[in-house]
Amino acid sequence: MTDHKAGKIDDLLREALADDLPPDVAAGMRQRIERFRSEKMTGEAKPSTVAWAWLFRRGVWAALSILMLVAGILLQAGRSSNPLTDRISTVKAAYTGLEAPRR
Repeated sequence: MTDHKAGKIDDLLREALADDLPPDVAAGMRQRIERFRSEKMTGEAKPSTVAWAWLFRRGVWAALSILMLVAGILLQAGRSSNPLTDRISTVKAAYTGLEAPRR
């Protein structure tokens, strides 16, 4: 982004948000915006930040996978016998046995 465009954007933001922000908040935002712009202009990303984000995503997926496995194991192991489901399973098995030879 050229300095001319950046100046126009800054002026537009100042006009639109003239009374919205306290001065200390505006100063903090300006610093963050300048830091962001300088990182984007130089094309440099902090290697530690990129590595940390990559490791964090992998860690989240690993933890989620483990939780899903544990949930599946607990659901299968904790299955209690229900007379209604036993009857439905028996009827389904009998019906499947009757339908197969008809072809």
